[in-house]
Amino acid sequence: MYFCGKSDVGMRRQINQDSYRCISIWGGDAVLLVVCDGMGGHKAGEIASQTAIEVFCNKIISTPCLEEKPDKILEFIRYTLVCAASDANAVIYHLSSENEECHGMGTTLVAAIIFRGWFYAINVGDSRLYIVTRYEAKLVTKDHSFVQYLIDNGKLTPDEAQYYPRKNVITRAVGVAEKLDVDFFSAPLEPWESGYLLLCSDGLSNYADNKILVDILYGSMSRARSAPEIDLAKKADMLIAYANAKGGSDNITAVLAKF
Repeated sequence: MYFCGKSDVGMRRQINQDSYRCISIWGGDAVLLVVCDGMGGHKAGEIASQTAIEVFCNKIISTPCLEEKPDKILEFIRYTLVCAASDANAVIYHLSSENEECHGMGTTLVAAIIFRGWFYAINVGDSRLYIVTRYEAKLVTKDHSFVQYLIDNGKLTPDEAQYYPRKNVITRAVGVAEKLDVDFFSAPLEPWESGYLLLCSDGLSNYADNKILVDILYGSMSRARSAPEIDLAKKADMLIAYANAKGGSDNITAVLAKF
C-alpha cells in the first residue's frame, strides 16, 4: 500500500500547528495514518499536536498485534486506538496544567489503521477522514464542532455552515479535559474496490467540498505519469495548492493512502 503526507503553513499563519504521521506498523502488516491540528496561543498548539502524534503513535507501535478472529481484531484495534488517544490526552492535559505558556492548549486528532482489507478509525474535533473513489468522496467522520451542532439541531444548513463566522469553534479536543470521548469507525474497503483514504485538517476541508476532492484526485491533471509513490505525493501537493489558491487561511495537512 502506498501512502504519503504533506503539510503546509498556509498563506496567513506564521506557525504550522498541524502535525501528521503515516507509517507501516506491526511488521509491515498494517498502516497507521494520523493528523492533528493544534490550538493554543504562541506555540502551544504546535506543542499539543506534536505531543499528541508522538504519544499516540508510540503507544500503538509498542502494542503487538493480536492474532485472533476478525471480531476480536475489531475490538482489539478499537481498544488500542482509544487507549492511545487517552494517553495523548493525559500527557497534554498535564502539560497544559503545569505550564502557564501551554495553558488551554489542545489538538484535534483523526487516525486510521488499515489492516487486512479494513480500516479502523477514531476522531476528536474537526479534522476529517474521507474515502475518495472516482465516483464519490464519502466523509466517514463527523465533526465535533459548534457548526455541526447547529446543523444537527436544524439551526443551520450545510450551505450556510460554509460561511458561518464561528466555523472554527470545536466542541471536543485532545488535552482540554481529564477525560476524552472519541468516535470510532470501521468498515471493509472491498466494497469501494479502489480509492484513497484521505485524512486532513480543516485547512483543507474548509475549502474543498466532496466534488473538488474527487476532481483533484481523479481529474485529468492527476493522472499517474510517474511511480505510484511519486504520483501520490503530487496529489497531496495538489490538495494543498488548491486550499492555498482559495485563500489558505489556516494550516493545511493532507495524508493519503491508496487502497
